[in-house]
Amino acid sequence: MTNSSSGLDVDVSGSGPDLMLLHGLDGTLFSQPFRDGLAKRFTVHVPALPGWTGNRDPRYRSVDDLAYALLDAVEAVGRPVHLVGCSIGGWLAAEVATKSCQHLASVTLVSPVGIRRAEPTQRSYLDLFAAAPQTVAAGMYGDAAKAPDLSGFAPAQFLELAQANEAVAFYAWEPYLHNPSLLDRLHRISVPTLLVRGAEDGFILQPDHFDLIRERLASCRTEVIPDVGHRVEEQAADRLAELVAEFTDQLTTKDS
Repeated sequence: MTNSSSGLDVDVSGSGPDLMLLHGLDGTLFSQPFRDGLAKRFTVHVPALPGWTGNRDPRYRSVDDLAYALLDAVEAVGRPVHLVGCSIGGWLAAEVATKSCQHLASVTLVSPVGIRRAEPTQRSYLDLFAAAPQTVAAGMYGDAAKAPDLSGFAPAQFLELAQANEAVAFYAWEPYLHNPSLLDRLHRISVPTLLVRGAEDGFILQPDHFDLIRERLASCRTEVIPDVGHRVEEQAADRLAELVAEFTDQLTTKDS
């Protein structure tokens, strides 16, 4: 279905409380098991983000443009939405929530990028485009051997990966994977927040990255999943879906 206010195509599955899932750097290619797990408990809304789908809409020239479109999509649901974002989707979720939490029930940030507070000579994130493929795989999965085997991929799947890489470069090349202002806006997120990271995340290089986020959120629960890297939604799909369900169930219990 197309959300008329945002102009984004939004795919809906499952049943239950409304949840919007914002995908990671590789788009939706590897996240179907996580989405399926969520759909057992939630009505899952998955927006097709321009660029990752191969459609570069000229209305969306920046992460800020995407965030406002997603805010429109959230508001169009017409009911409180649990917003979940992974990696670059976590960045987008944070951008949406700092603009307005009026229509949000909660926010879940999984391995979120989007912030930086480091010396100019220090990297906050592994360079996706300059580092060797094995180095990127090790950073993403904690161990390069845990990366998915692409040998059986169809041409259409390789095209989807290429489109995802192009979209990341378009939206997040400069400044690289962050908004210099976002960290100082995180205090505006007024709904309960779940912050999840993989214990072996080697893509996020800034040692205090997650502490910087957590200490700026008024109500934040943190979870560390062992033996996984940056791609928590791929490597621990079932556990992550359980964490989201447990977190939102606790909120419902408190409100009742």
